[in-house]
Amino acid sequence: MLIVDDLLLGAVKETLKPFDIVWLLGLIRDYALKEKYNLEKINNEIKENRLLFEIGDVSEEEYKEKHGALLEKRETTKKIIENLSKDMNIQAL
Repeated sequence: MLIVDDLLLGAVKETLKPFDIVWLLGLIRDYALKEKYNLEKINNEIKENRLLFEIGDVSEEEYKEKHGALLEKRETTKKIIENLSKDMNIQAL
């Protein structure tokens, strides 16, 4: 029985090797996109910027400039995530 199982699984495994590579590349792509378009990270940067402004480490002008850029980045990221989720079937970026 074990010999038959090994033969059958070996044959199936050989035919699935190209699909393993495709799956692995898809997994790498998904992780890279999750890292690049991470809303939680952007929200933390917004909080950090606000905190630095409140304790006086950055001026109001620097705060407003960076805050505006981060809000724009967050909106862009939301749109990209929405489009990627539709187009590429990437779940829960």
